[in-house]
Amino acid sequence: MFESLLQPWAIALAFGGYLIALVVYRLWLSPLAKFPGPKLAAITLLYEMYYDIYCSGQYTFEIARMHEKYGPIVRISPWELHINDPDYYEVLYSRDSPRNKYGYYTRQAGLYRTAFATVDHHHHRLLRSNMNPYFAMTRIRKLEPMIQALVDKLCDRLREFKGTGTPLTIQYSLTCFATDVVSDYTMGVGFHYLDEPDFVPQWSTTLSGIAKAGVYIKPFPWLLQLFNALPESFLSWLNPEMDLIFQFHSRCRKIIQSIMEEHSANGYENVKGQFSHPTFFHDVLNSDLPPREKSPERLRQEVQVVIGAGAETTAKTLTWIIFYLLDNPEKLEKLKEEIIRLDPDQKATLLDFEKMPYLTSVMLEGLRLSYGLSTRLQRIAPDRALQFREWSIPAGTPVGMSSPLMHHDERIFPDSHKFIPERWVDAEERKRLEKYLVSFTKGSRQCVGMNLARSEMLLVLPKVLREFDFELYETTVEDVTLAHDLFLPFPKMSSKGVRVLVK
Repeated sequence: MFESLLQPWAIALAFGGYLIALVVYRLWLSPLAKFPGPKLAAITLLYEMYYDIYCSGQYTFEIARMHEKYGPIVRISPWELHINDPDYYEVLYSRDSPRNKYGYYTRQAGLYRTAFATVDHHHHRLLRSNMNPYFAMTRIRKLEPMIQALVDKLCDRLREFKGTGTPLTIQYSLTCFATDVVSDYTMGVGFHYLDEPDFVPQWSTTLSGIAKAGVYIKPFPWLLQLFNALPESFLSWLNPEMDLIFQFHSRCRKIIQSIMEEHSANGYENVKGQFSHPTFFHDVLNSDLPPREKSPERLRQEVQVVIGAGAETTAKTLTWIIFYLLDNPEKLEKLKEEIIRLDPDQKATLLDFEKMPYLTSVMLEGLRLSYGLSTRLQRIAPDRALQFREWSIPAGTPVGMSSPLMHHDERIFPDSHKFIPERWVDAEERKRLEKYLVSFTKGSRQCVGMNLARSEMLLVLPKVLREFDFELYETTVEDVTLAHDLFLPFPKMSSKGVRVLVK
């Protein structure tokens, strides 16, 4: 009897002793104990979870406050550091030295077989060696007519709203456009979302919802396993918008299967049927990658990442650029004047648009203010200590930096919250500033779709702004101001997006 009463107390005592030992280790004995930061953040991950889950994506702002209090390097969790020094970015995000990713961060999407989620540097290089040529500018220019055709289709659809007085949430149409581009470009089979009469608003909200769910999946990865174990019919009953996710997954599986069958039958050089050109996945199947990296499951996961990333971020940047131009009519007129002057016959190619100084400056300023991914991106030097000023960072430590902090450093970008394309116009100054523009990050893990995204922007903006006059409808700068960092940048939760009238 006595032993049965004592047992719970013994368990509680042992657990209390473990917690005390854990706190002592993390505060005084850990290799990261020497780094400044809040004691509570050093003790427990609950500190981060409070700001990201309970406060809906506020940890980036809390990290900024930490830097104001503690300096340029802070410990933001029991295992992770954060640096706020723009001149250190290219050291941390090295092109030449091995950099692993942080497994805690990459698991939030649940797509473990993709290049994005690959932790090991060398495994990642193997996967990217096959991806890089397909997204190079030479390849993009060959497929420019395909992108231009989708730009024309976008304009045809926008024309339906001209003079109707019906407000249009412009990001919905641009998300359909970006989805069609990246799906057609990489798979030879577009999703044809631009053909949908209402621009499939639930597709945009679905992509946003996937990003927002990451803050729950990072600390609780079993939620994804539970989600995958439940019947699709039950999940659709709980949330009808889940149907679109399941359709997306099914569509990806079918396309990959179709590509694999077509490649097996006809080879790389003789693509037929629904494919107008060898696709990105034909390239994968034709490569020297190990058979495991050519499996249907890995390719299905990869296509989900490519489409999801290529659609949401590009559409959001274009949306926010259009807002800033409409909110600054003098800059819009300056851009239109350049486009008309340098392309009077509307025959300019992508190469021509790349040479237009103010157009390019507008794009760069839009990228700066839309951030790409607003979340911090951790890198790990697996084989060496990193030296940051007087601090020696132990090998194997996740260290992050954040695009919002970089892009709002007033020493580099004065009046950083204002839309000022003129800061980029001078060629020498642009070269200097692009060092600090990290919307696509930098180094060996720089976004593989950077060239495609920039090309879409340079083709869309001249065409759309030349053909249409827009008027903002019940939209303010708060609708394009970062208020929540949930992997992607989000404005205030009550925002209805950038809405316009097509005049």
